[in-house]
Amino acid sequence: MKKAFEKENICCIFGAGDYFGDEKCPQGAFVIAADGGLKECAKRSITPDVIIGDFDSLGYEAAGETVIRLPVIKDDTDTLAAVKLGLEKGFKRFYLFGGTGGRLSHTIANLQTLTFLARHGAQGFLFDKEEIATVTCSCLGFTQEAKGFVSVFAVDGNAVISEIGLKYTVNEQTLTPAFPLGVSNEFTGAPAIVTVHEGAACIVFPKSEKEYIV
Repeated sequence: MKKAFEKENICCIFGAGDYFGDEKCPQGAFVIAADGGLKECAKRSITPDVIIGDFDSLGYEAAGETVIRLPVIKDDTDTLAAVKLGLEKGFKRFYLFGGTGGRLSHTIANLQTLTFLARHGAQGFLFDKEEIATVTCSCLGFTQEAKGFVSVFAVDGNAVISEIGLKYTVNEQTLTPAFPLGVSNEFTGAPAIVTVHEGAACIVFPKSEKEYIV
């Protein structure tokens, strides 16, 4: 059985934030460069399937048949516009690279974009230096090999969650966005699963453990 991070039909979005040298698109992934993310694609000799943005962070206006030019004055961030394009093309799994660092407001915007994906029947993974964040309205499981800490936060209102196979077992606990009760649970060497019974939850786990998602 393929693990989550080996599945096909993935949309990878390169943003204008920080990179850490270990970002990798699965073979056959659909690649979107969001504005300044085009610079990182060029460094890696990656040819994006689509280039989208208002090109304020890129510093020049990209040209070509694969370019979608956005107005500077708009409601959507460049990353959200890229996500909407990926959803229109039928993708359900998104990897967001270069979506943290720089301006804190941009990182928060990308965390909210994870919730947007979850509310539209898809799932996004936001890659930071040491950790990955994702938002789900259903569940996320890990094999027994996973190690380190896992944190769960309510987003978009209250969330009712259960955590099985972790150091602290949680059974249908209500989390609120105003109190970080779900921070720093821990893998124990047993299969683990975080289930969201109601609402939506942001799950943060070590990037090194991404291969153990099921």
